[in-house]
Amino acid sequence: MSFLANWTFKHRKLVVVIWLVLLVGITGVAQKVGSAYSDSFTLPKTESKTALDLLTKYAPAQKGDSIQVVYAAKVGVLTPQEVAPIEAKLSKLNHVSGIDSPFGGRNGAISKDGKIGFSTLHLDVLGRQMSKADVVAIVNTARSFSGGTVQVELLGSTIQKATETKPGSSEGIALLAAAVILFITFGSLVATLIPLLVAVVGLGIASSAVGLLSHGISTAQFAPILASLVGLGVGIDYALFIVTRFRQGIHSGISVEEAVKTAVKTSGRAVLFAGIIVCIALLGLFTVRVSFLYGVAIAASLAVLITMSASLTLLPALLAMVGRKIDRFSIPGRSKQTHDIESGGWAKWSSAIQRRPIIWSVSATAVLLLLCLPALNMRLGSADSGNDPKGTTTRAAYDLLAKGFGAGYSGPLMLVASIPQGADASVINQLEAKISLDKDVAQVTPAYITPDHSLGIITVYSKSSPQSAATGDLIKRLRKTTIPSVMSGSSIHVYVGGIVAIFADFESVLSSKLPVFIGVVVLLSFLLLMILFRSLVIPLKAAVMNIFSIGAAFGVVVAGFQWGWAEPILGAKAGPIEAFLPIMLFAILFGLSMDYEVFLVSRIQEEWLKSHDNSAAVRRGLAATGGVITSAATIMFAVFGAFVFGGQRIIQEFGVGLAAAVLFDASVIRSALVPALMQWWGKANWWFPAWMDKFLPRISLEDSDV
Repeated sequence: MSFLANWTFKHRKLVVVIWLVLLVGITGVAQKVGSAYSDSFTLPKTESKTALDLLTKYAPAQKGDSIQVVYAAKVGVLTPQEVAPIEAKLSKLNHVSGIDSPFGGRNGAISKDGKIGFSTLHLDVLGRQMSKADVVAIVNTARSFSGGTVQVELLGSTIQKATETKPGSSEGIALLAAAVILFITFGSLVATLIPLLVAVVGLGIASSAVGLLSHGISTAQFAPILASLVGLGVGIDYALFIVTRFRQGIHSGISVEEAVKTAVKTSGRAVLFAGIIVCIALLGLFTVRVSFLYGVAIAASLAVLITMSASLTLLPALLAMVGRKIDRFSIPGRSKQTHDIESGGWAKWSSAIQRRPIIWSVSATAVLLLLCLPALNMRLGSADSGNDPKGTTTRAAYDLLAKGFGAGYSGPLMLVASIPQGADASVINQLEAKISLDKDVAQVTPAYITPDHSLGIITVYSKSSPQSAATGDLIKRLRKTTIPSVMSGSSIHVYVGGIVAIFADFESVLSSKLPVFIGVVVLLSFLLLMILFRSLVIPLKAAVMNIFSIGAAFGVVVAGFQWGWAEPILGAKAGPIEAFLPIMLFAILFGLSMDYEVFLVSRIQEEWLKSHDNSAAVRRGLAATGGVITSAATIMFAVFGAFVFGGQRIIQEFGVGLAAAVLFDASVIRSALVPALMQWWGKANWWFPAWMDKFLPRISLEDSDV
């Protein structure tokens, strides 16, 4: 770090130019090349994947996704004359391989009152393989007939992805909120603008880099928003820590050069370590071996890496150029002293905790456990179009289908039967009859047998919505009970597929791998902190505290989105939590929580090494870092909170989860529980076997106060 600090200060103008050139260059390339985001993923060795493979091989006309075109008669009942022109136009569009008309002999495609019906458009490719222009053409063509005597809406994941609204002002709102908090924290306009400038440059480069990344690796459509959310939050936080240390140096009377170098070598070193922890936690998602998560993990870690690099190079260069003008345009009468670790407010708070450490420890733990309780009832899945914003065609189509037929018609199950040569296919009819008797089945369509008699396809409509727990139970019952009971003794194998089954398998795969992933991340972080702090108690405490804060965040997400408490504020209806959210949130939050652990405990360790007085070390460490950690957490809370009003349920879940975790981490854990426990345990905090001390490498973060 000393070399980096010296080189950055000496070549400060060159550093600024390099970053600006990089920003302009990569932004220009990204705008010219564009992006190629895709929500594609594969789930090998699952029933839904086997069903899809069979369709691709033996029934290519059925291998692609499907789109439901829903009609509602405004006057009288729906007629063939109203539907036929729409289907004729749609059948000529790209990737439309066939249309099942409600008047073409299909059972159940017209509601009992005759007012609502639906056609099924079969695509010759998966929806993610279609260009947005082709999907929009289908939407515009169908909806051009809407009006007059018939309302036309469209439903399906393909339509949902192509028509969902993109939040455009979240980054701006986040920056504005961060600016207000920074100005209150620093009391200086110059000190406020420098971290924001660094964050904007880092965010601009990261956003463009993520767009370019999407051409090389499958990257989900929500990945750039998530990368912006995480990158902006940590970028401003890291800049805050370094600027604070620089101002401390200036206020103490040392030279600008020494203040810059000290900030980089101390807080900068802590930033480097904290950023690496976040990246490791995110890249740990590769251990799950689900391709859908790879692009998201790389995008988020890339944003952290770029903003961290900007904080360690661009920020010191700007501070060197600004120098003692860092406090220009200050709030009149505002003291320039950052904090008083001997008699300030945080020193008094620390003393209050130390007087009753057991009471504080028990109380804080009880609060966290209470917040964690809802997470025990978390139900994973995929929210259906009933959660789409009102006014969208997918939400309108969903509501019409639910009104005319039932919620299950918006997400049918597709049973695919592999028929060996010479096998008796009549057993498939028995299976249809058996399934139709299920209490959760609304209707079963007659089996379609391919011309070569190699494949049979049965469509099953459940009574419950695709996101309902009852639909998930139906899938499990079909696979484990209904199908085996009928097909036993037959050489025909039947697999439950369709988009709803795919998401059910996705949830099952991720749930099975979550414990291993958590174990790997916790173990790795334990080892790193053990090497860093030369202690067994501190890394164990850190792991447990991080799990507490993450569990509390999960509890808030469950209450808000699964129980529906967030609906009055965010408009998000009650539904399951996205299957990949827990594993992604854990990766991000474990890394972010480790940031504050490193900043707080490294300062406590520094005081301990000076005095070997645990009580004094805890008091001075919290007093020195509490205010800055709280300010940093407030900024991160504001940044994450700014993204929850963008309209996308996935981003809302991420925003609420991240904001809640940061709030609990800074207010309950780092400000109360950690210092209370370290005061209670005394010298045991620093116990470390002598043989391990000799065996393990050393990483020094001495003088890394913030």
